[in-house]
Amino acid sequence: MAANQLVETRSQAVSVIGLSRVLELAVNRTGLTGSQFRALAMVRAGITSGGVIARFLDVRPPTVTTVMNGLVDDGLVRRARADDDRRRVEFELTDAGTAALDTADAAADRALESLAGELPAADRASAAHGLDLWRAALDSRMNSRMSSR
Repeated sequence: MAANQLVETRSQAVSVIGLSRVLELAVNRTGLTGSQFRALAMVRAGITSGGVIARFLDVRPPTVTTVMNGLVDDGLVRRARADDDRRRVEFELTDAGTAALDTADAAADRALESLAGELPAADRASAAHGLDLWRAALDSRMNSRMSSR
């Protein structure tokens, strides 16, 4: 990799981390941590196993257990035994969990829209498209992790 490409890659990484922080702070103001937000979003997407959530988030299962215990205690998710394996616990959103996630999503959207307002109008669509591409890459990674289990 050429030196100028390396500098550009580092700059982009710093930008992604900064963007992540802006969104995480917006979510935090709704009362959810970033970990709680990600876990709730995964449950809403149909990923209901703690072990699978841990793989997707690239954390150890005890970390997910701690997060999910807090969400259960807060009434945002409930535990249920899997129909096909009574030993496996699955999670489902409660109405309160859906409302909390909707509120956090809206806060993240507002933060992103506010930040996009710092860009020239002609660049906003390109920035949104770039985020769509990163989401596609992340979705692809999640799907490959699911198929490898």
